[in-house]
This record gives sequence, structure tokens and C-alpha cells, in this order.
Amino acid sequence: APGQTWFRLPLLVWALYATSIIQLLGTPVIAITLALLAVERLLGVGIFDPRLGGDPVLYQHLFWFYSHPAVYIMILPPLGVASELITTFSRKPIFGYQMIAGSSIAIAVFSFIVWAHHMFTSGLSPYAAMFFSLLTFSVAIPSGIKVFTWLGTMYKGSISNDSPMLFGYGFVALFTIGGLTGLFLSTLGTDIHLHDTYFVVAHFHYVMVGGAIIGLMGGLHYWWPKIFGRMYNEGLAKLSAALIFAGFNLTFFPQFLLGYLGMPRRYHEYPAEFQVLNVFSTAGATILGLGYILPICYLTYAAFWGKKAPTNPWGATTLEWTHTASPPLPHNFEGQPVVTEQPYNYNSLSSKEHTLAH
Repeated sequence: APGQTWFRLPLLVWALYATSIIQLLGTPVIAITLALLAVERLLGVGIFDPRLGGDPVLYQHLFWFYSHPAVYIMILPPLGVASELITTFSRKPIFGYQMIAGSSIAIAVFSFIVWAHHMFTSGLSPYAAMFFSLLTFSVAIPSGIKVFTWLGTMYKGSISNDSPMLFGYGFVALFTIGGLTGLFLSTLGTDIHLHDTYFVVAHFHYVMVGGAIIGLMGGLHYWWPKIFGRMYNEGLAKLSAALIFAGFNLTFFPQFLLGYLGMPRRYHEYPAEFQVLNVFSTAGATILGLGYILPICYLTYAAFWGKKAPTNPWGATTLEWTHTASPPLPHNFEGQPVVTEQPYNYNSLSSKEHTLAH
């Protein structure tokens, strides 16, 4: 579109751009690794199998060189969604637009230079381990930039606590906990103790479920009226957000304690002293499951029988809300849109359609 410069792109687009960089550079590595495995199995060439003269640690390096960036493939799009939700429902221009855009690219770059923190117990030299430990700490910088800019956006904003924003709150809180607990695993001394325990399980889920899945749930509720042209039940959506947040924390927070106390992952039997925390975790999983089942019901109903959605129910300022109908036309726009301002210019927002369905 005319006038659509780099720094007028929505932050979700920046996040998807960073994700595409990882996909283009990282996915060939796992493809090459699979090809090497096939060569080893079919031709008997020693690459990874020590019985054939191969090196199993080499396989770990190749596996994690892809699989750690793969985590960011899953978390970067929800990071972009969170930026959209927070600025829209705070009714403020995003705080630190260029910092958020740059942090997405920085995360993509850092994702390729920290893979060996998964291998601190695999026989790395102490110097290599210290190097990767330091690099892993550096990933917290762009992640922290995002959290603080989101908080800066919400500060003194005219916040609307609609259901997408409730998922946004949950995303920021749980992603922050997931990131901070990652610092424990970045530290060599504590990682030796916590490796392969429930602490790792909890940390991973706070990032990948508390972050990625809840962020995507927020995005689903945000763009649902645009996709289907119908509104869902706002009360049930808020109930779902509350159940997911409560159930998630009850499920996974006890696992931090279990891991610290020494309970290893992948064990179905455990000492009696771990019973109470495991019961809490199971109870939380039940609540979490109910929280996920609820949207299936009300979103399915809304897709067929929900109240017709207005063009821009949230009063958002990006092109998909201001220049096309709900659901969009076959070619998205009636004519070519012209971009004349920043994507989140709520300061000059005129009276926009802001009708909510409850």
C-alpha cells in the first residue's frame, strides 16, 4: 500500500517477519540432520552412532541448533499478538514501537547462538558452558524490552477489560514468570541440579502454554469478529480466560517446587512427600481443561448464530479493522488503502465504531 513503510507496519507483522527468518535458516538444519540419520542407518556410515565411530553429542548439537530456535518460531507470533492487544485495549500508541520491532529481530538472532544451554550436562567443556550460559542470559534483554514496553503502554491508558485483553494480561504475567525462571536454568550451578526435573517442565510450559497458547487465545478472540463477522458471548469468554489462568497456575506452579525438591520428569511413580503437590497439579489440569473446552462451545455457537459483528468492534486502528468489512471482502479491500500515519495512532483517533457484544 502507498505509504506503508517499515516503521508503519503492525508489530504482529514484525514478529512474523522475525519468525520467517528463523524458519528459513533453522529448518534446513533439521532436514540435514534427518538426512544424516538416514545415511547412517541405511549405509552404515558412522556419524552419530558411537559403535560405528560416530559422535552422539554431534547429534545433540544439530538437534538443538534447530529445536531451540523452533521454540521462538512458536512464541514470536504470540509476542506480536500481545503488542496488538495491549495497544488496542489501552487506547494508547504503543510505547517504544521501534524497540519492540527491534527486539523481535534480536530474539530471532539470539535464538541461533544459545542452543547448547540444553547440553550443560552432556560433557561440554567448562569454557563452552560458561560462554553459552552468558549468551543465554542475553536473550532476556529483548524479552525484557517487550515486557517493559507493554507495561509502559498500559500505564495511564484508558484500558478496556474486554476478553482479548484478559488473555493479554495472562500472557504478560505467565510469559514473564517463564522468562525469569529461565534465568535459573541459564546458570550453570543451578542447571546441574534442576536438569531433567519438573522445574524444566514448569518453565517450558509457562513459556509455551502460558505464553504461546494463551497469546494465541487472545488473538483468536480479538480477530474472531473479523474472521467470521459474528460476536461471541463476552461473559463466557471472560470466564474462560479466568479458568485458564487459574488452572494453568495451579497445574504448573507446584512443578517448580517439585523440581527444586528433586522430582525428575517422566516418572509416573514418586516418593510420598511429593503427593500433595502432584494432587494440586492434577486438580489444576482439570480446571485448565474446562477453560479450554468452554471456548470450543461458545465460539462454535458464535460462528453460526452469534450476533452480527460491526466492522470495527474494538475501535482498532490497523488496516484490517479500518479498511475492510467483517468478514473481509474476497480481496480484503474495496480499493487500495493508503497509509498516512503510524499503525497505533490513538492520539488522533476520531469517533470510531466501538460496539461490544455481551
